[in-house]
Amino acid sequence: MHWVALALASALLSAAAAVAQKRTLFRVHALEFSFLVSAAVLLMSSFVPFTADVLALTPRAFAVLGVKSVVGGIAFLLVMLSLERNPISGALPLMGLTPAVTGVLAAALLGDHLRPVEWAGLGLMTAGAWALEASPRGGFWRPFAEVFGSGRYRFMLAAVLLFALSSVGDKLLVTGMKVPPNVVLFHQHVVYTAVFGVMLLVRRVPAAVVGRAAREHAPMVLAIAALTLGYRFFQLQATRTGPVALVLAVKRSSILFAGLSGGRLFAEQRLLPRVLGALCIVAAGFLFLGRE
Repeated sequence: MHWVALALASALLSAAAAVAQKRTLFRVHALEFSFLVSAAVLLMSSFVPFTADVLALTPRAFAVLGVKSVVGGIAFLLVMLSLERNPISGALPLMGLTPAVTGVLAAALLGDHLRPVEWAGLGLMTAGAWALEASPRGGFWRPFAEVFGSGRYRFMLAAVLLFALSSVGDKLLVTGMKVPPNVVLFHQHVVYTAVFGVMLLVRRVPAAVVGRAAREHAPMVLAIAALTLGYRFFQLQATRTGPVALVLAVKRSSILFAGLSGGRLFAEQRLLPRVLGALCIVAAGFLFLGRE
């Protein structure tokens, strides 16, 4: 299958997963939910050790895989916390800011220079972020204050930074170290489940609470786990055969699909300007292709 089809399939499955996650997070705390989904994905991928040698990795590959998985797991939890507290049409499009954040950090810390097309992309992303919270009753600067200064989206903005690091790890593992995508997914969810399990222990969440959530929401958790496994597998497969920057740009269109469908499903306010903002952010991502 062509990498464009793989990346688009990943985007559609990711959008479906995000909408289902938002629906479930109305009734389950983000940490318990993250643990249950990770455990379900791990269960669904338990066949991998029987089809591939999951231990045939170099120490360096194990180290990269471990660090990347911890970072990705924390980022996933932060996204769930943000979706739990905010409308999906307002929070999820912020995931598309990753290339702009990467470019600005590289310019500030490494002395890189933004190309003219990247400045245009930065301007388009800024306009998109402004549109997410634009309101006739507020002043011009109010949307920026809501997105970046109010703390409402602090979890999502932190996740953007962590997912940028996790994506670098994916590319290094799948293309540089030639680790099969199914092996990466298996180890990743072993780490995810362990990290979230430790967090539950630290927070002293009773096992009965987790068990009750598992029983009451098992069908939705299993469906989300299947969608999660699917979109991550398709993304890794697309990264394996296509340019990583273009793969990420196509995959990022999931925020537009999820924002539109989720916003309509949950009857969220200001849906049109938020969808337009998401469209600007997705389009701007294509202008940062050389940076990713």
